[in-house]
Amino acid sequence: MDNATHRTDWFEHSVYEQTNTGIQTLKANLPEDEARSLAKEVLRRVAQRATKYPVLTHRASHDEIERLCIALTSKDNEAAKRAVMQISADGASPDLIYLTYLAGAARLLGEWWDDNRLSFVDVTIGTSRIYAIMRGMSHLFLPTQLTQIRGAVFASVPGETHTLGVNMAADLFRKEGWDIQLLLGLSHDDLIAEMVQYKPILIGLSCSGRHSASALAKLVIGLRLSNPGAFIMVSGRVLDEAEDVVLAMDVDGTAPDFQGAKVTLNSLWERSTDRSSIPLRQ
Repeated sequence: MDNATHRTDWFEHSVYEQTNTGIQTLKANLPEDEARSLAKEVLRRVAQRATKYPVLTHRASHDEIERLCIALTSKDNEAAKRAVMQISADGASPDLIYLTYLAGAARLLGEWWDDNRLSFVDVTIGTSRIYAIMRGMSHLFLPTQLTQIRGAVFASVPGETHTLGVNMAADLFRKEGWDIQLLLGLSHDDLIAEMVQYKPILIGLSCSGRHSASALAKLVIGLRLSNPGAFIMVSGRVLDEAEDVVLAMDVDGTAPDFQGAKVTLNSLWERSTDRSSIPLRQ
């Protein structure tokens, strides 16, 4: 952790910009109740993640957290990023930013939302920026690869009943020598809890159409925050019916069929073996 503190490449600015644009586009193209669900997912997952780790020696003050929240909801698109850069320049390590500052900001934004101090639009902007900042830091939380056996976890989106395709894909990949864990019929929270236990390097999500796009978006966000180092691929008819929505979800790859999935997963596996691991807190 100390070595990571002194790195100059701890934040990926291009990932931040791309993610911030994508998630705001995604929320703008969903009904308000579904966009609210995405905002709540960010606030809940970020705040919960900090409770799973030992108390850090540095405790951010309420004033510091409040200033960060103001930056996160500012009309200035660069304010949030500048605030996080300043926190880093003042000596905070990446895990301190992640587990103390951003988690504290998520809790406070939730309180302000409940108290009607923030509008839904403000919360949407703030949660989008929190999510984008965390994506800009995700390369610091890469899972340590302990095996050379190619493996992935495949799952259907919660609520899906058409699971024949993902079952067949799992069988075909196993015949190709992959170690595939298959998760079907689970609720959103249970599915994420299982993924946390597995700590997969690769995740394949199956979605059968536009009707499940919002559930897919919520799942991708939950997985990004709970398994920040994993690669995510999406397959299924949703690519035919709502590809523009999927592309705004910040996924690492898509696959319209089995051959496409083979190419995509092999490429993502190669990327996972090439990148350097900087484990902070897994």
